Amino acid sequence: MSYQRPGTEQRTSGLSIVSLFLAVLIPVVGLVLGIVARVQAKRVGSPTAIATVAVAVGTVLSVIWTVVIALIVWGGLTLFTQESPSGEAVEIPVPDSAKSVVLELTAEGDLDAETLAAAQGVVERHATQAGMDVLAVTATEGDSLVVSFDEDTTDALITQFGQSLSAPPANGFSQVFAVVPGSGGQVEGYDEMTPSCTDLPFGSARWNELTVVCDDADATQYVFAEGPRVPGSDIAEVTQSGDILAVTLTSDAASEFEEWTGQLAAQADGGQIAIVDANGVLSAPVVRGVISGGEFQISGGGPDFDIQETVDRLRVLSAGVTFSVAGAKVG
Repeated sequence: MSYQRPGTEQRTSGLSIVSLFLAVLIPVVGLVLGIVARVQAKRVGSPTAIATVAVAVGTVLSVIWTVVIALIVWGGLTLFTQESPSGEAVEIPVPDSAKSVVLELTAEGDLDAETLAAAQGVVERHATQAGMDVLAVTATEGDSLVVSFDEDTTDALITQFGQSLSAPPANGFSQVFAVVPGSGGQVEGYDEMTPSCTDLPFGSARWNELTVVCDDADATQYVFAEGPRVPGSDIAEVTQSGDILAVTLTSDAASEFEEWTGQLAAQADGGQIAIVDANGVLSAPVVRGVISGGEFQISGGGPDFDIQETVDRLRVLSAGVTFSVAGAKVG
């Protein structure tokens, strides 16, 4: 029992008011101060209502903040984990200071070790040709690649990188609609100039319902009105002899290719068929005659021609490899 001088009122302690205020802003601190204020108020016979409310609010908000923080930490830890074929979670090693993207690979054909290694090369080139500083491209269990970038790489460029790999403009053999300089040019039937290759960090873009793809040197742009007539996955075999690559198509594709090249060869100026992948145009020869049997050759066209890189790109095309963004570490 407490005693009070007649004619006086019991006042709420300042600590109770402060604890309620802090319970909203800093729940844990408000909770502790609320408990202290409640004990002191009981000792001197002051009202305990505000201190009690502070304890309740501090408790509820502390629990909420704990759950939120736990979810954030859990999300950060599991952002770069995936399930292995056995169903167990596998941690993907990512440098702490790096910005990274996790790419999940799927393929129409076999995604064996050689194809996966070739895909690593394609992905690295895709980034470096855009001027991105790649720290590593690491293969993980579950057919995924972790691409780690320097921390100064912008988030916007990383986003474009993932989008351009996930939705390449064309993967396979496409008929060339027009050829213009890499700096941009006029396409018959269109008033605007095509964008310069320097403005296309990943070498391709949709433009006025057409597709513009740059060559490896950014010196030439190839414009396509339609998608691939023969998909890259119809490449059955690629063999190398010195600086010459022999490409063999599947039997069904060979028939289609024979008909197609026959149509182009009958034109006065011939026509061009370009082999296109996520990184640009590999080759775009002018068709001078019918190609039967589904066999043709690609030979080195200059000092910048990298035979092994071309083999890797054709291997990825033939396997029908596609990329999708499974996770990212940016900001």
